[in-house]
Amino acid sequence: MTTDSHRSQDWYRVAEARPRLRRDASATRHVYLGRPWYVLTDRTGTKVHRLTPAAWAIAGRFDGTQDVKRIWQDVSETLAEDAPTQDEVVQLMTQLHQADLLESAETPHLADLLTRRDKARGMAWRKLLLNPLSATLPLVDPDRFLKALARAMSPLPSALWWLIALAVILAGLTQLPLHWAALRARGLDGFLDLENLGLIALIYPVVKALHEIGHGVVTRSRGGEVHEMGLMFIAFYPIPYVEASAALRFPSKWDRAAVAAAGVVVELVIASLAFLLWIHTEPGALRAVLFNTMVISGLSTLAVNGNPLLKFDGYHVLCDLIEIPNLAQRGNQWWGEKLRIHLLGTIERPRARMQTVRWERLWFALYPPAALVYRVMISLTIALFVAGTYRLLGIVLAAWSLTLSLLWPALKTARKAWTDPRIRAAGGRATGGALAAGGLLALGLFAVPLPHMAVVQGVTWLPDDAFVRAPEDGRVASLAQPPGAMVDAAAPLLTLSAPDLSARVRMAEAQLARARAELAAARVTDRAQAADRSEAVEQAAATLAQAQDRLAALSVTAELAGQLDIPGQTSPEGRFFRRGEVIAHVLPDTPPVIRVAVPQDLAELVRGEVRRVEVRFASDISRALPGHVARSVPAGSDALPSPVLALDGGGPFATTPTQDGSLRSATRLFQFDVALDAPSRPAWGMRAHVRLTFAPKPLATRISRAVRAVFLDAFDV
Repeated sequence: MTTDSHRSQDWYRVAEARPRLRRDASATRHVYLGRPWYVLTDRTGTKVHRLTPAAWAIAGRFDGTQDVKRIWQDVSETLAEDAPTQDEVVQLMTQLHQADLLESAETPHLADLLTRRDKARGMAWRKLLLNPLSATLPLVDPDRFLKALARAMSPLPSALWWLIALAVILAGLTQLPLHWAALRARGLDGFLDLENLGLIALIYPVVKALHEIGHGVVTRSRGGEVHEMGLMFIAFYPIPYVEASAALRFPSKWDRAAVAAAGVVVELVIASLAFLLWIHTEPGALRAVLFNTMVISGLSTLAVNGNPLLKFDGYHVLCDLIEIPNLAQRGNQWWGEKLRIHLLGTIERPRARMQTVRWERLWFALYPPAALVYRVMISLTIALFVAGTYRLLGIVLAAWSLTLSLLWPALKTARKAWTDPRIRAAGGRATGGALAAGGLLALGLFAVPLPHMAVVQGVTWLPDDAFVRAPEDGRVASLAQPPGAMVDAAAPLLTLSAPDLSARVRMAEAQLARARAELAAARVTDRAQAADRSEAVEQAAATLAQAQDRLAALSVTAELAGQLDIPGQTSPEGRFFRRGEVIAHVLPDTPPVIRVAVPQDLAELVRGEVRRVEVRFASDISRALPGHVARSVPAGSDALPSPVLALDGGGPFATTPTQDGSLRSATRLFQFDVALDAPSRPAWGMRAHVRLTFAPKPLATRISRAVRAVFLDAFDV
């Protein structure tokens, strides 16, 4: 028995139609999570539509001999409550016409759809002319070429080709740690310079053409046909593409995933080969080509094309492997259904709701939010990177990214909700739910103060007076105090031997004696020269005094009281030290100071909003010691206080190489001194984890500060 819920107001428009599937259309049975689906495609595979078993029970009888009304009645008697409703049949027919899989023109409704179909056939050229920022231009039919290429590769099993590709990629990965420092030193500086952009414009189409050929040859090797290859225009820039939709009808999910993954694998092989050649190439034009090839086919592929959070190749691989087709679209529908029912209070029949299993619900709950966050993040990252070279263009890209990623989807969602009959039927419930949700969101963002804290790293820091440095080039002749001894200020510590300096003192003494003798003779014989000889005596005396002071400084004394610390606790006697090199330390008998380095976004908070400071030393990470911010360095710099704060030392900051070997951070840092409130004697240079608790702030304030800091850093303000 047919209930009213199964009927449609538009049924009269299609009930007498006798639709027929296209003669070249074929259906392939797929299994997703144990449930059958039917994929309907044309011969070329460019027109594809997935159908549930109930929908296929209707569409499978579209042979031009039976009207829609009779087909629906027969299916309703067979499937009972599982049969599609009249609205669902109308929607199915509409979708099949939009996919150009039906042949019929018997009703006004279908005639309208056929008119739209005819118009769509000329859309490619019109789209190119009207919207050159995103359009496709078919050029050639590559099927014969791809068929020949697949035949040429067929002597080797496809599994062996995948193993060869994997071996090449692994060869590059094994060499990556050995040359990571060189790659990091090279960085991406100059990547967007005009002369390098010309090089990229030559490399990128070649890499992408090989990428698309990879899709095509894998499709052809598994029996699919590829009849379209051309150019896709993104922001006026031509990028090759192939139409490999025929792979969607492959029954095996592994075959479908292989086609989607082929392009990414090809690019990773190209990146690995370019990297292996780059290692052994001298600086020059070829090395620049190889580096740009690595970035285009390696970094960009992993961040964009191969990442499943963006709707490119990696996304389709994920959908096939987890057996959830149209993951992003269905995930958004699932979220929309949950929000409509639980937030806006709409009443929907159980049969009209999405039928899902636990595995699907897990992915629907996680994937859309993660994809949204990553999409915004990668868009802003690219915009900020561009801003480093072209500031105005970076600002435009950032605004465009935010508009396309957040504002435009929000407006589309609002418009859809405003016109949704289910929401309009809910009336006051929907309005009240929306207002309550908006109020709670605004309250959470702008009014509720949330705990705010950060954990930064630092090192135990000594004052400059604590460093015992070599006053001259020389060897340690003797130690006046043993390692670990407690010494007073001005107490002798050690004596250096500098024979060259002793010889210099003796030479200065001889020069002074000679100058005095010449002065005495001039006073007797030539008083006119006596004044000049007197100046020579003063200069010689000053030189001797300077040399004697330097010689006296070889007896090194402590500048403050504390414990003598010898690095490594081995005697330095007999060792040679350069001038200024650290020989030992005098550790003062006072609580240590921790020198902390923080990025720009935290510096302002540390100066004015710190409520509590806790310090944990690496030697005893379980013990928290209270402290306070004692001093701040007013200006930022790129100097690191200690090697332990660099990435190579296990710290959080990336460094850039310098000619003098000093540590320079890749970003601007601000330094603060944290003093302990309780006595403690950690080793000098010990890593410290400092937990800073700030004044509570609403989430909106924290987000705005973080965004502001990112832009200030990107624009070097």
